[in-house]
Amino acid sequence: MAFILDGLETESYDRNYSDRALIRRIIRYFIPHRGAMVLVAFVLAVSSLLEAIAPIVIARAIDAVTGRNTVGFIVTVSAIVLTVGATAWLFNFIRQRTAARVIGDVVLALRRDVFAHVVDLDMSFFDEHPVGRIVSRVTSDTQDFSNTVTLVIDLLSQLLVVGVLTVYLFGVNWWLTLALLAMAPLAAVVALSFRKAARRVTLDSKRATATINAHMQESIGGIAIAKAFRQE
Repeated sequence: MAFILDGLETESYDRNYSDRALIRRIIRYFIPHRGAMVLVAFVLAVSSLLEAIAPIVIARAIDAVTGRNTVGFIVTVSAIVLTVGATAWLFNFIRQRTAARVIGDVVLALRRDVFAHVVDLDMSFFDEHPVGRIVSRVTSDTQDFSNTVTLVIDLLSQLLVVGVLTVYLFGVNWWLTLALLAMAPLAAVVALSFRKAARRVTLDSKRATATINAHMQESIGGIAIAKAFRQE
């Protein structure tokens, strides 16, 4: 886990949690939406299966069309492909819509808890840390959590598609399938290398955003103080 989280630096006020504790805390926010999450899991499985079936149907149709010039057969195959694609799109739409609602509610609850915690902090905490930076953490970090959950759901969908297609390819030609899977470690190495660079750039961007927000908050807050002294 340390390798996966390599490159993430914490603030002085951040707490360190174990993986199990983090997962337990995250699941707690999704428990009130377990019905919707079951629906998301179901439509995710169905839409992924249909997305995997679509190229298989097209490949089989191309093989079947060879040597046949009947318009009726081509129309039938086209109708099947369109039906599969439209059904996959419908299930994917339901998944994205339901997941967006659940994630939005979870982020809202998370921001409420974070805000309540920040309000209860001692005043000395705000003397050591700029308010703008704290506000940036409350807003941007929770939004990043939302993006992460969305990416995880999309990743699960793509993994299901790859899994179904891999099983099918083994039935077509197991030797070529093994040769294709042999490139997976190389792709993983490239992805992990890019991950480290992307994480560093993203972290620098988040810090710059927090610094800008801190300066803006201090500057705007100073205007009210300056006006108060001027009135006196």
